[in-house]
Amino acid sequence: MMAEHDDTDAPALTALETRALDWVVRTGSDAFEDWPAFHAWLEADPSHAAAYHAMALDIEDVAATVPPVPVASVDVRPVRRRWPVWTGGAIAASLALFVGYEAIETRSHPYAVETEAGSMRTIRLADGSSIAMGGATRLVLDRDDPRAATLEHGEAMFVVRHDARDPFEVRVGGARLVDVGTAFDVKHARGETRVAVSEGAVDYNPGRDAIRLVQGQGLLVRGGKATVTSVDVASVGSWRDSVLAYDGVPLAEVADDLSRALGVDLRADPTVAKRAFSGSIATAKLAGDPALAAPLLGVAIRKRGGHWVMSARS
Repeated sequence: MMAEHDDTDAPALTALETRALDWVVRTGSDAFEDWPAFHAWLEADPSHAAAYHAMALDIEDVAATVPPVPVASVDVRPVRRRWPVWTGGAIAASLALFVGYEAIETRSHPYAVETEAGSMRTIRLADGSSIAMGGATRLVLDRDDPRAATLEHGEAMFVVRHDARDPFEVRVGGARLVDVGTAFDVKHARGETRVAVSEGAVDYNPGRDAIRLVQGQGLLVRGGKATVTSVDVASVGSWRDSVLAYDGVPLAEVADDLSRALGVDLRADPTVAKRAFSGSIATAKLAGDPALAAPLLGVAIRKRGGHWVMSARS
């Protein structure tokens, strides 16, 4: 038997709330597949993501307070998180209809965002934070937790709105980075992770063995060993302005970065792969041709078949 309710005085949903609720209902279905359209709607305006997350959280918070109906009086069947479409009225009033269910299952809803080599993309999150993605980068976000992200590969610059009660967390290479009021860059490639902090601080693997990185510090994680380094704050995230800045990094890493930035396949020959390079490369001036960077890098860059090779000068 369903509880009676009176929503006469309940405020009607706005057009944005109605649209957000529609997406909540649709994405809550296991049969939903139109993720590209959903992502496009989220990214069209920061208010869309905010409305979506607010609607989803309101529904789950109120639904969690609804007591189960005894099995003796109702044929109770657990259901997944699927909601009917409301046409108006308050969410709380509408949720009174759920008293016939024993439980509403909640779970994480991850989704991936990727960029192709040679492209960039900026994601605006519901909490006001932003993530700039470099080329050939893959992030995994969670529709139910806008304060978490996983960098699977590539490079991303995080500008985070700090909330001590709900820290922003980035997972990368099996480790965790937790913000402490922060702007920081993270790169994960070739089995290595680099972190550079330009504002605030970041805790690497919070806990007993935590490493706190503050403004002007970086971290290199290679072969399971974490080494704290110094970084030029002005150069952190400079790739967003098409400038790759280095201070003593191996040419193999430079080749990898150029590949992602230019959309080419550039490889460093073993004879130069470990050679250190310091300096800046303006990728916009290369016009997609990595050979133009050869004089600056002190190497030869030639095309072989479908890829480019960085090697010692003959």
